[in-house]
Amino acid sequence: MAAAALVPSLALTACRIFTPSARVLVMATAFVPFALVGYALAAVAWWVARRLRDQPGRRWAHAVPVVALAGLVLHAAWLAPLYVGGHSSGHADLVVMTSNLRLGHADMTAVGRVAVAQGVDVLVLEEATASATASMVGLHGRFPYSAGQPAPGAFGTVVYSRWPLEDVTQLPVSKGGWKMRVHAPRPFWLVGVHTSQPLVDAPKWRQDHDVLNSALADLDGPVVAAGDFNATLDHRPMRDLLGLGFSDAARQANSGWQPTWPGAGDAAGALPFGLRLLTLDHVLVDKDYSAISTSTYEIPRSDHRALVARLAAR
Repeated sequence: MAAAALVPSLALTACRIFTPSARVLVMATAFVPFALVGYALAAVAWWVARRLRDQPGRRWAHAVPVVALAGLVLHAAWLAPLYVGGHSSGHADLVVMTSNLRLGHADMTAVGRVAVAQGVDVLVLEEATASATASMVGLHGRFPYSAGQPAPGAFGTVVYSRWPLEDVTQLPVSKGGWKMRVHAPRPFWLVGVHTSQPLVDAPKWRQDHDVLNSALADLDGPVVAAGDFNATLDHRPMRDLLGLGFSDAARQANSGWQPTWPGAGDAAGALPFGLRLLTLDHVLVDKDYSAISTSTYEIPRSDHRALVARLAAR
């Protein structure tokens, strides 16, 4: 039993290390943090078996606790930056929010309520349809500027801002990507994005991330990227971005594990007890910003939680 508990965890560890391209394995990579559970169960099962058995058991069984401990240490090291490390505190110079509207069905009143309550300066909406964006008219006073393009289904991405948006350029990302200059008191580049799903089309997902990573690498900071990346920090494209000098706001702020999908707002797709599994939505910053804190919010009729990041200029 102990050895059997190791198998799925070892598979997830291998996905993290070897970055397979098959769509099922790319999707499996999103579940890498759950390998900790398997390693812990294997260690406990081995200990229980040893206590109940008079004989020492098969020789190979002695490898189980060693492998389990090594797996626990490795995955703990991968997760540690979410919880420990120095981060900025104090007043936020910029507040960014991203929210996936689930094909435009999300409760836009709730989206607006969160944006206003959290003092959001820039709002990035994915799966933004024409009817959903029409509901933003009431927030025109807070967000007088907008860019991007609503579209049917999952293909619209729209940005709302308190400040003028300039040099707006569409990126060839399958579900909507936009690059723009935000003319804030301290101007910065913003990229709003929604990539393809790896389980549906892994090559397209990788292509979307290649486009995104290239666009971000070419920008001369300050730079902020926000949206539904359909990827976790265990996926190679996200790790490549971190290697380019970008930081995930939740990780930088030591906000802990903040899964954004599936949200409980979509009753049909919600898990029991409001459980969430994956962190697919992100705010990324370059060296010119540091994250003070991040938080997530349930949006009725959406299958994602909204993510708000509070950033301080460096």
